[in-house]
Amino acid sequence: MTLPTYAVQPNAWGCFDEAGADYAINISHAYEICRQWRLGGEDGDMMIWRLTSGDPIRWVRVYADESVDVATLSEQELDLLTIDKW
Repeated sequence: MTLPTYAVQPNAWGCFDEAGADYAINISHAYEICRQWRLGGEDGDMMIWRLTSGDPIRWVRVYADESVDVATLSEQELDLLTIDKW
């Protein structure tokens, strides 16, 4: 079984909502979930979260016009992404 590695929810929710987010097995799947939210009537920005062994990290913001921007990462979050930490 493939475990989810990303989660998607409206950016307006602010903090990660474990119960309300939709989960994705890869980044392409996460973008598809954003598209489904749009088709369902969500007109605001969406946030794709990267799931980790700790707290989820804001990964990509998908704007209402469907442009994207990598979320700003803190020093601590960048440290988590270092290859030798995996």
